[in-house]
Amino acid sequence: MSYVLLAVVLVVAVVYAVRYYRQRDAIRLLADSLSARTSILTHSQEFRSINRSWSKLVDELNLLLSEIDRLDKQSSDRLKQIDTTLGNLQEGVLILDRDNYILLVNNALNEDIPALGDAVGKRVEGAMHSSEFLEFLREVKQRGGSVGKELVFSERGGDVWMEVSASRLDAADQGNGPWYLFVLHNITQLKLLESMRKQFVANASHELKTPVSVIKGYAETLLGDHGTMPESERFKFLDVIHRHSERLALLINDLLSLSRLESESPSLHWTEVDVVEWLREMTFEFRQSLKAEGRELVVDLPEGGSVRLTLDVLKIRQVMDNLLENAIKYTPAEGEIRIGCSQVEDSVEIWVEDEGPGVPQGDVAKIFERFYRVDKGRSRDTGGTGLGLSIVKHIVDWHQGRIWAENVEGRGLRVSFRLPLAEKPAKVSVV
Repeated sequence: MSYVLLAVVLVVAVVYAVRYYRQRDAIRLLADSLSARTSILTHSQEFRSINRSWSKLVDELNLLLSEIDRLDKQSSDRLKQIDTTLGNLQEGVLILDRDNYILLVNNALNEDIPALGDAVGKRVEGAMHSSEFLEFLREVKQRGGSVGKELVFSERGGDVWMEVSASRLDAADQGNGPWYLFVLHNITQLKLLESMRKQFVANASHELKTPVSVIKGYAETLLGDHGTMPESERFKFLDVIHRHSERLALLINDLLSLSRLESESPSLHWTEVDVVEWLREMTFEFRQSLKAEGRELVVDLPEGGSVRLTLDVLKIRQVMDNLLENAIKYTPAEGEIRIGCSQVEDSVEIWVEDEGPGVPQGDVAKIFERFYRVDKGRSRDTGGTGLGLSIVKHIVDWHQGRIWAENVEGRGLRVSFRLPLAEKPAKVSVV
C-alpha cells in the first residue's frame, strides 16, 4: 500500500513539475516578447496544454502589442510630417514628449546647439546646458505654452542667446503625449550688436565730453575775465580752445567716416592700379617728410614686373596714411619705419612696421576695436581718436581683404593686410 501511495505522489510531483517548468518557460517567453514588442504565438511549445486563462492572457498581450505598434507608427508618421515641414526652417525647432524625451531636432537648432544632434531619444536634461530652459519647460507644462522668452545656453564656442516660444501639441495626447513644441530663434548676433552699440555710445560720449568740457570751461573763463585778463593769458586760453576744437572736429570726422563705411552701400570707386608702382610713388612723399624729422623710411618692394589690383585708391591711401601715421607716432627719433609688399598666392600682402614699444600680446587682437587704446593717455597726447584702426579694418573688409597685427621681436608692431587679386570685389556686409 505504501508503494502505491509513493507512486501516486511521484506521479503528481512529476505532473506539477512539468507544469511548473512549462509555465516558467511561458513567463520567460512573455517577458521576451514584451521586451522585443513581438507578438506571442499561442501554438508555441511553451503554451501547449496550458489552461484557458493563459490563452486569454496571451491574446490580450498580443492586442496590447499591436496597439503599441500602431501608436508608434502613428507617432513616427507624425514626426516625419513635422520634420519635413519644419526641418529646413531658419528657426530652431525642438519637440519633447511628456517625459522630456527629445523626439525631434531640426537642422537649424542642431547647428546652434550641436549637442542636441545626437540626443534624439534621450532626455533633454542631459543635452540642454541651461537651467533657465529647464525652468522654462516646467512653466510651459503648467501653463500649456509660452512666448518670447530670452534664454542663454552655454556651449563650447560661447554663450548662445535664444528667443524661445513653446506650445502644447494636443493632437499628440496618445501614447507618449502630449508633446511640446519649442521654436528657438537665435538672437546671439543681435545681443552682440546691442552690446557693441552700447559700448560705442558710451565711448563716443566719453571721447566727445573731454574736448567739449575743456572748450566750455576756457570759453566761460574768457567771457568772465576778459576785461582783466592779460593779453598773453588770453592767447593761452584761445590756443587751448583751438587745439581741443581741432580734436573735436577730427573725432567727428572719424565718426562720420566710420558711419559711412558701416553702411550697406559705401561709395567705393574701383580703379585698376599697379600696386607696386603706386606704393613706390606714395612712399617717396613720406620719405621726404620723415627725413626732416630724423626718421628713416625703409621700403621693401618686389623688383621688376607689376602686380595689378582693382581697388578704391583713395580708400587704400587712407589705410596707408593711417598706418604710417601710427608708426610715426610710436617710432622714436632717428628710428626706422618699414613698408613692405609681396604677392602671396592669389593675394597681395602689404605691411607697415615701426620701432615702437609694441603692444601687449593680450591686446594685439583688440587694437582694431573702436576707441580701443593700449595707452589712453599717450594716445590722446599724440592726437589719436581711437578710431583710425577701426576705419582701416572696415576699408580692408570692404575690399574682401584681411588685416592683422603682430609684434616683431627686437623691433615694434607690424600691421599687415591682404587684398585679393580680383577684378572687382563683391560688396559684403561689415559688422
